[in-house]
Amino acid sequence: MPSAEATSAPTVDVVVPVKDDPRLEACVRALLAQDHPADRLRVLVVDNGSRHPRTDLADLDPRVSVLSEPRPGSYAARNAAVARATGDVLAFTDSDTLPEPSWVSGAVRALGSGARVVAGRVRVYPRDPRRPHPVEAFEVVNAFRQDRTAPRGLAVTANLVVPREVFDAVGPFDADLPSGGDAEWCARAVAAGFPLTYVADAVVAHPARASYAEAWKKLCRVQHGRQLRVRNGEQPPGALSARAFAPPVGAFARAVRAPELDGARSRLAYVVGAFYVRYGRAAAAVKYR
Repeated sequence: MPSAEATSAPTVDVVVPVKDDPRLEACVRALLAQDHPADRLRVLVVDNGSRHPRTDLADLDPRVSVLSEPRPGSYAARNAAVARATGDVLAFTDSDTLPEPSWVSGAVRALGSGARVVAGRVRVYPRDPRRPHPVEAFEVVNAFRQDRTAPRGLAVTANLVVPREVFDAVGPFDADLPSGGDAEWCARAVAAGFPLTYVADAVVAHPARASYAEAWKKLCRVQHGRQLRVRNGEQPPGALSARAFAPPVGAFARAVRAPELDGARSRLAYVVGAFYVRYGRAAAAVKYR
């Protein structure tokens, strides 16, 4: 017989959009291994135009449903899952993450203590900590730092957990945005009186981008989404300052101090990655102005 604690636990729907990601099955299996009561957890995978949709994942466990959203874009896919969700809590992550077993329960505890929107920790990892690519080294230190961004009202959908009633009050994601839909949604949440709370023990692991090409693709997607929000009047245009083109000399000190970096090689890789990201971001900003 389930314990009283288990039967009183909120029902949670985990939303995972995907398009042609071979890491999806590992993510789903990690979700099925959550320590939240099993009968209070459901996984909604939303295929968003994969060449070979993994509909077979529904056979892993009755708690897994595989949906389809033909409209391109991960935010459209997330909205489609929310429309089918019935849980008390919505938990958003990405198909390339590995949620730790206590991810959902850590977020649920924070909600039970009064948090309105949970931004959990995203632990970024490289393929080889001793020999990271420069982009990997930079991302291990800087990517998805929700401990820094949540107090400013920003969280990413790789690790975002919210009561269904709060999500409904804020409204769906902007499905027209190719990037930055999480930032736009969080801004509406904060404006509606639902602040973000960083929760360090609600953890998902996320692989670092491993090449200059992957980093450039991300920088362009982010700048494109930002420019669309500017055109929609959702944020001020801002000026492309001289700092955008200044060398990131602070990267040398950060490389020395960063506990995430292991050895001299990884610290040098971080500096190279910092220079690439600084000038790549400036180039992407010029491209999408």
